[in-house]
Amino acid sequence: MITEGWAPPTLRTRRLVIRPFRVEDLEAVHAYTRAYPATQYGGWMGGTTSTDVARYIADTIARYGRPPRADLGVTLNGQLIGGVSWRQVWIAPPQMEVGWVLHPDVSGRGVATEAVSALLDHLFESFPGMGRVEARVRASDRAGTRLLEGLGFVPEGKLRAGSAPGAEDGALYGLLREERLEHAVANG
Repeated sequence: MITEGWAPPTLRTRRLVIRPFRVEDLEAVHAYTRAYPATQYGGWMGGTTSTDVARYIADTIARYGRPPRADLGVTLNGQLIGGVSWRQVWIAPPQMEVGWVLHPDVSGRGVATEAVSALLDHLFESFPGMGRVEARVRASDRAGTRLLEGLGFVPEGKLRAGSAPGAEDGALYGLLREERLEHAVANG
């Protein structure tokens, strides 16, 4: 799946430009990470302080060119409002995990669905040997589960959190290539 000369993509949808992060995105990334409790979403980037965000952006940019993993910024009307990401979780057969985070100010407008859908289209087109994509959400995240199910993902299991302070069970969702194709045909 890894190819020479790989670079992170720029994806365009009707409303969005999904592009590689840049150093100058620091303030915008910090704005949407501060909008959530650090214990809720901060773990994926190591925290939500300006130092944590700067480290995340530097690490993200340094990973560009080493597929198959990338975090990309999501822009709406030229403003960075969040991100989508993917990483390879299985080599044979190839499988990817996707994730997203958007500023809560844009919730309820279909932006997350549009961004994740564009990412899925890119992944299935770019990695023809990939048969499955997975996503994980907090079990109580109704918006996240609606988004995934609306894109054709199927619930596959419960990810138990245990008794650690603040721990919350998760839900694992999967989407097979043929399910993505069927969903695309059914939804125009």
